[in-house]
Amino acid sequence: MHCPYCTSEISDAALVCPVCTRDLYLFKPLLQKIDALEKKLLDVATAGSKTFEERIARLEAELEALRKAPAVALSHTAYTAAADSAQPAAPRSYVGSALITLGLTLLLLLAAHGLIVMVYDLKPLYLRIASLLIPLPFGVALYVWHPRRFGVSVALALITACAAVLGMSAVTGYVDKVPVLPQDLRDWREFIEYAASIGLSFVTGLLLGKQRAVRTTSPQRQPNRLVLFVAQLFTTHEDGELGLQKMIARITKLVATLTPAASAAVSIYTGVKAFVGDS
Repeated sequence: MHCPYCTSEISDAALVCPVCTRDLYLFKPLLQKIDALEKKLLDVATAGSKTFEERIARLEAELEALRKAPAVALSHTAYTAAADSAQPAAPRSYVGSALITLGLTLLLLLAAHGLIVMVYDLKPLYLRIASLLIPLPFGVALYVWHPRRFGVSVALALITACAAVLGMSAVTGYVDKVPVLPQDLRDWREFIEYAASIGLSFVTGLLLGKQRAVRTTSPQRQPNRLVLFVAQLFTTHEDGELGLQKMIARITKLVATLTPAASAAVSIYTGVKAFVGDS
C-alpha cells in the first residue's frame, strides 16, 4: 500500500511509515477497505466484460452460420407448424361466417337493385358501381375469419354472384312482365359478365384480406411453390438461407399487392364494359 502522507510504498503490515515516520493506525483500516472495494469493482467489471464479449461472439457466429447456410427450400413441416401457430382461432364456424357475409352481400345487392332501378329509376351504371363496392368488405371479413378456406370462399362468392344477378332478373321480369332468363347470346354474355364482376369484387375483398394477413403475420409461412422457385432463381449461393428468406418475403408481398389490384381491374372492366363499349 501507499502512505497517505508521503505516498511512499510501504508494507501492508506496517503501522508507521518508515519514510515520514507518521502513524498509520487510524488510516490503515480505511485504506484496506478502499483497496478491497477497488479489487471487487475490478473483478465485477472484468467478469461483465467477458460475458458481454462472449454473447457478441456467439451472436456473430450464429449470424455468419445463417449467411453461409445453403439456399435450399426450408422444411415444409416447419413452415406449416409456424403458420398453424400464427393463425388465430376462428371466432365462429365457417358455415355461419359464409351465411352472414354472402347472405348480406346478396340481400344488399338485391336491395340496391330495387332502390336504384325500381324506386328511383336511375341509370343502370349506378347499380353496377354499387355492385362493385358492396361485396368488397364482406370478402375481407370472410378471409380474416377463415383464411384457410380461400378456395371454398371463391367458389361460394361466384355462386352468390350468379344468384344475385338471377334474383335481379327475377324482380325485373316480375315487374316488367319479361322473361327472367336471358333469351339470346348477347343477353347471356351480359348476364355472365355482370355475375363475374360481382364475384370478382368479392374475390378482391378476399385478396385484400390475404394481403393484410401477409403484412401482419410472421414471415415464417409456407411459401407458394412458384414463389419459392422464383426466389431460388434470384438468390445466389453467397446470399445463403437468409437471402432466400428475404427474397421469398419480397415476392410474397409483391404478389399480395398486385393480385387484388388485378382482380379489381377485371371486376370493374366486366362490370362497366356494357356502358363504355367493348374494346
